[in-house]
Amino acid sequence: MFQKNKHDVRVLKKLRMTLLGLQAVLSDAENKQTSNRHVSQWLIELRDAVDGAENLIEEVNYEALRLKVEGQQQNLAETKVSDLNLCLSDDVFLNKKEKLEDTIETLEDLQKQIGLLGLKEHFASTKQETRRFSTSLVDESGVFGRQNEIEDLIDRLLSKDENGENLTVVPIVGMGGLGKTTLAKAVYNDERVKDHFELKAWFCVSEQYDAIRITKGLLQEIVKLKESLKGKRFLVVLDDVWNDNYNEWDDLRNLFVQGNIGSKIIVTTRKESVALMMGNKQISMSNLSIEVSWSLFKRHEFKNMDPMGHPELEEVGKQIAAKCKGLPLALKTLAGMLRSKSVVEGWKLILRSEIWELPVNSILPALMLSYNDLPPHLKRCFSYCAIFPKDYPFSLEQVIHLWIANGLIPQEDETIQDSGNQYFLELRSRSLFEKVPNPSQGNTQKFLMHDLVNDLAQITSSKLCIRLEESQGSHMLEKSRQLSYSTGYSGDFEKLTPLYKLEQLRTLLPINIQEYTHIYLSKRVLHNILPTLGSLRALSLSHYKIKELPDDLFVKLKLLRFLDLSWTMIRMLPNSICVLYNLGTLLLSSCKDLEELPLQMEKLINLRHLDISNTSRLKMPLHLSKLKSLQVLVGAKFLLGGLRMADLGEAHNLYGSLSILELQNVVDRREALKAKIREKNHVEKLCLEWSESIADNSQTEREILNELHPHTNIKELQINGYRGTQFPNWLADHLCLKLLVQLSLSNCKCCFSLPALGQLPSLKFLSIRRMHRITAVMEEFYGSLSSKKPFNSLEKLEFAEMPEWKQWHVPGNGEFPTLQNLSIKNCPELRLETPIQLSSLKQFKVNGSPKVVLFDDAELFTSQLQEMKQIVRLSITDCNSLASLPISILPSTLKRIKISRCRKLKLERPVGYCDMFLEELKLVDCDSIADTSSPEYELVPRARELNVSSCHSLTRFLIPTATGGLEIWDCENLEILLMAGGTQITSLFIWDCEKLKRLPEHMQELLPSLMRLTLGNCPEIKSFPEGGLPFNLQVLRIFNCKKLVNALPVKRLPSSLSTLYIDNCPLLKPLLEFNKGEYWPKIAHISTIYIDGEYL
Repeated sequence: MFQKNKHDVRVLKKLRMTLLGLQAVLSDAENKQTSNRHVSQWLIELRDAVDGAENLIEEVNYEALRLKVEGQQQNLAETKVSDLNLCLSDDVFLNKKEKLEDTIETLEDLQKQIGLLGLKEHFASTKQETRRFSTSLVDESGVFGRQNEIEDLIDRLLSKDENGENLTVVPIVGMGGLGKTTLAKAVYNDERVKDHFELKAWFCVSEQYDAIRITKGLLQEIVKLKESLKGKRFLVVLDDVWNDNYNEWDDLRNLFVQGNIGSKIIVTTRKESVALMMGNKQISMSNLSIEVSWSLFKRHEFKNMDPMGHPELEEVGKQIAAKCKGLPLALKTLAGMLRSKSVVEGWKLILRSEIWELPVNSILPALMLSYNDLPPHLKRCFSYCAIFPKDYPFSLEQVIHLWIANGLIPQEDETIQDSGNQYFLELRSRSLFEKVPNPSQGNTQKFLMHDLVNDLAQITSSKLCIRLEESQGSHMLEKSRQLSYSTGYSGDFEKLTPLYKLEQLRTLLPINIQEYTHIYLSKRVLHNILPTLGSLRALSLSHYKIKELPDDLFVKLKLLRFLDLSWTMIRMLPNSICVLYNLGTLLLSSCKDLEELPLQMEKLINLRHLDISNTSRLKMPLHLSKLKSLQVLVGAKFLLGGLRMADLGEAHNLYGSLSILELQNVVDRREALKAKIREKNHVEKLCLEWSESIADNSQTEREILNELHPHTNIKELQINGYRGTQFPNWLADHLCLKLLVQLSLSNCKCCFSLPALGQLPSLKFLSIRRMHRITAVMEEFYGSLSSKKPFNSLEKLEFAEMPEWKQWHVPGNGEFPTLQNLSIKNCPELRLETPIQLSSLKQFKVNGSPKVVLFDDAELFTSQLQEMKQIVRLSITDCNSLASLPISILPSTLKRIKISRCRKLKLERPVGYCDMFLEELKLVDCDSIADTSSPEYELVPRARELNVSSCHSLTRFLIPTATGGLEIWDCENLEILLMAGGTQITSLFIWDCEKLKRLPEHMQELLPSLMRLTLGNCPEIKSFPEGGLPFNLQVLRIFNCKKLVNALPVKRLPSSLSTLYIDNCPLLKPLLEFNKGEYWPKIAHISTIYIDGEYL
């Protein structure tokens, strides 16, 4: 080892200074790239050279970090290449030196061209000088200047078709950025429209995924809805349609003709040909007038201010608004940009910009101006987002992690995460990111980019950030730095093969557009492709069903800064992960099989963010305390005994969820106080857990829990195994728990009363389980009744495993005004003699609580149901008083029914006609159901999805004609499967039916719509029926059918078959062997073939 000589130091210093010099003109070059192709080409070559330089610097820096970690250089407290004071071996430096000198030469050549290209120096601070910069988001509620269009569209939706047609299509046509989708959303959410239509649905079609999503996604969803639509007035929106193939449109339209008169479809499109194809009068979106344009511009630019107080800005602003040519997106985006400019000269520069003279078919000039106005650091962050497909919702945290990994956010005085938040909010305030409205409960807030903004990102990224599906040949791939791709379900090897040896690739991001639940990744990708991507900074394998990674994978990917393995099935990380000295973010959330982390994790000296939330098998490793750079730890679990409460008190980097286990080891309140739980202001989910034991002193237990009072930011709280007899007062404090959304009290066996929870203002989900000493729930549960109604926000309430609970008192009327889901499980003594006011209830589950619902007391049962005016889901388990379904008194709103372990239930046709049609009917462990093939035992009510499992007396089953999907599980005595003509079934799943010997005859004719067929653990099935398989079958899966041989109808396989799965069928396997089996030539054309755990 030796200190570098002066010449070596000069090489590194010269490279650094050359990069700084080029950085000064980078902003001007980015502004001119769209109007000057020479600048554009220069910029591409510059980026290529800079990326190469950065890789060389990273590799040198990596060696310095390696030496630091291995203890070979004791004095490098904070190692950076810029320190130019490295101690590396001759081999390491000499290997890079020649490459460094070549890179400097290339950069100097590019530097010489700056004057010829007319590029100017521009130095910009990452700190913005703003007139009134605010992190508040732009208000997008309402539609501006479109009231006539709104009323016209609503009138057409509410009126009957002039020709008496059941279905009317209303096209909305206009160029991008005019507000077509915004108009459709405003009308879709109008109260008059909500009241008029019985069913509503919204589908975003989009351009690049048009064929895939309509034919494979949308059509399948609509087929499922077909029976639901029948006879009902519905509204469907197809947003952003590009396909103008009339035959495909006619096929799609025909699926909707089941609706009642007055049903409507809204189609938004940029293409006049699409609107003409619909054959109906269209709504054409015109540009806003100059007056309305100025009003909209003022609304976004002078928000919360009077423009009359800025006359000099108003005059220029009107001229800028006029140049936006009445496009709402352009007006909003430019206004967002100009909010950060405090003097009129800045506005005049925008007004005089040559960008306004771009050709009409280019990206909107207003958008390009907004981009050009961004400081260099925000330009790079925005362009990076070209990696996301159109209409793809992304989270703030996801984007910031990727920015940081790619060096787009510098480390300054504040934490790098805070800088990322500031960058994101600045782009958001300029209307480049839009908030996705109404995220699902519990889901992270998502954002997306308007299609035209996405186009802008693609242009400004110079194709460095691309989607694999849209790449145009290997040349584009070789130039790319950031790449995303849509995941499939067959291993993705073929799709990812072109990535082999893409040495410059920085980001690889799989995107689950189709939302597959099971995504497999070929071992060939892990072993042969990923190790060749040595420049990767960000890698995601999230949601892949990966159980292990190659041992040496991360030795090859040593420059990684971001690694996402969340939602995988990985059990153990390879030790090679500990050589990722640059790794800043490691996401392991929801790796439910993960058992341990490598012992040398402390080598990850730059690890800043670690997420181990929802990893139930992983205990808190002691060595994580040695991660000195760790700023954010999500999902920490502190196991008391190995760790002390004082250790928890000293942990200041806890975010997200925190679990404290084995609390019985805490001796008194003073020890509990050392944990400083009230100071953990970033912890939003807290779990407090005691192991089962009996406390010596109940008062001491209450004092301990009192000191574990969380910060007021807490949103979710779990208390398991608490050993006191009463809860402390803070659990009922509506000020301390003002943000609490979810509360679970479980296994608190000594408590004889519940806390007064009724006045917690934000509480939506409440679970109370295994409270063995509770005998009654009385008035104190609701809190002070003199204030507002109790449980004013509660949506889901669950009681379970409460063997002594007998009485539930509900005072007054109108309690639980927002309750949608009520579950009562294994409360055998509870009897609801007085109906509870549950007018908003949508789901009601009763399990092992036979006195709650008394079917043999018709009057009481009827009174219970009368209050459930919105109920859609009913689940009844272990109720022997249920002998038949009381269809005549069931609410018509019901969509899903599940009946389990009701041993006396028989299916009998009710007196009179029954028109109830369910989305789903599940029958489990109902042993009195023996034969459904006779008319008197026909399955009633009818259901689109039918699941019959563990009905051990069932011997004969008739497939109902209206059923779309049928699953039969574990009916070991089922011998005969029958079907009538006209069956609409699309999916048939049969598993563990030991006596079933064959499938129904004439399947080809009688099951014309069948697309998916699965057979599993049916040992007596020897052959398929004569005549072959249904014509439209797409997926055939056969598992563990050991007698099945010489019977696969390979000569008559439908041409539509795209997926063939065969597993544990020993007599069939040799016939299907790759390139050798007798059947192989007949199946080789099938796109996805899976035989005994291997994709062929």
